[in-house]
Amino acid sequence: MDIFLLRHAETESNRAGSLASGSEDALTEYGHRQAQAIVDGLMELDIEAILCSPYARALDTVEPFAQAASLPVVVHPCLAEGQLVLDNAISYEDPVYISHRSGHLHPKENEQAGAFLRRALEAKELIFAQPVSKILVVTHGHMIRELINIFLALPVKTRFPHDNCGLSLVSVGEVNTVGFLNRAMSSTEYMHRRP
Repeated sequence: MDIFLLRHAETESNRAGSLASGSEDALTEYGHRQAQAIVDGLMELDIEAILCSPYARALDTVEPFAQAASLPVVVHPCLAEGQLVLDNAISYEDPVYISHRSGHLHPKENEQAGAFLRRALEAKELIFAQPVSKILVVTHGHMIRELINIFLALPVKTRFPHDNCGLSLVSVGEVNTVGFLNRAMSSTEYMHRRP
């Protein structure tokens, strides 16, 4: 399975240099241009399905591609942003989802790290449950980092960098690989054999 992990386009918080942003953070004008600019490249990937965070910045990022590819966007709250967790000793907790005025469920505000980690595991299961071989997952930097660490089963968590509209490819098979497709690090590939 090829899993394309796309971080949302630039937001107001990103432009201001904030490390984290809430569920209401909107794309900048530049972010909207980024979302449009990646459409042609995504069209070349033969993507069969789209999973997306419920946050508007992720939905607004994928909308131009989804329209061009005539693909439905499946929204799931487990793909929403969470906090950066580099500690392997945090206990998992059940996430709590709440109704949002957007019509989508969101994780509750001030979510604990253990609930975010459980959501990342839920996201992995959601991705693997899709009956396709090429899937686009539109989410956030911290979720992408958690998913890559999960897919590679790394013994120590690694903080993989992801720029706005950064696209990574995780190929899952006998050997799981991660490649960064649209960044300066595109020649860098991390590999880890499954145990």
